[in-house]
Amino acid sequence: MNLPAGNSQFTPINRTPKGSDILRYARKFRGYTQAESAAYYGIEERTLRRWENNEFNPKWNDVIGLIEDVYALKVIKVIEDLSTASSFHS
Repeated sequence: MNLPAGNSQFTPINRTPKGSDILRYARKFRGYTQAESAAYYGIEERTLRRWENNEFNPKWNDVIGLIEDVYALKVIKVIEDLSTASSFHS
C-alpha cells in the first residue's frame, strides 16, 4: 500500500493485532475476569476463553461489541495501544 507523501498520521506497525489479542488486552486493561466479561456480553465463559486463546476466531462484530459495550473503550484506541506495546512485539 502506498501512502500519500507527507502524511504523518499513519504509523507503521510490525503486524496487526488479532481479535484474540485485542480482547485479552482490553479485558485485562479493565480488570475484568473472563467470567465477568462473558456474563456482561451474554456468552459462555468457555466461548470467550476460546476466543482469547485463539482457538476460534471471534467475529469482528463480537470484538467491537465487547470492546465498546462491555469495556467502554474505543476499538481503534485499543488497537493503537496494543500495537505499540513492547510486550506485543516480543
